[in-house]
Amino acid sequence: MLALLLAPLLFSAPLVAASAPTCSGADPAIISATVQSKTPNGDLNHYVIAITVQNVGSMKQASNLLQSVDIFQDATKVDQKGLQPLAPGKSQTVTYAFDRAMGAAHDSTHFRFSLDMHAASAPSNADCSTSNDTFRLDV
Repeated sequence: MLALLLAPLLFSAPLVAASAPTCSGADPAIISATVQSKTPNGDLNHYVIAITVQNVGSMKQASNLLQSVDIFQDATKVDQKGLQPLAPGKSQTVTYAFDRAMGAAHDSTHFRFSLDMHAASAPSNADCSTSNDTFRLDV
């Protein structure tokens, strides 16, 4: 009965297509973070992580923009890697190295990589979407 009453309302409602949010400007995104190498060194393993940032936006970033990838292990900031301003479609890979005990459990070291815009006067279109500015990796 209820279905019969609601059917005319459902079919008469206009369809609205869901659209992805868009932005006009530069959109740097951390597109990957992977273990580039793992080398035994005594009782430790020496790891190198490669973090790749790409401008997935439609505009280049200003040439005077200062930006970096902040590297957190758990809740502690352990490093910061500077990035060049990026043109649309261009990417840059930076690396972070750390040592860990050979006996450490798999996926027990937790990293978070986060983009950081340093220039107080950065134009509003320097990073028009912050939804892709963080990446997590467990090693």
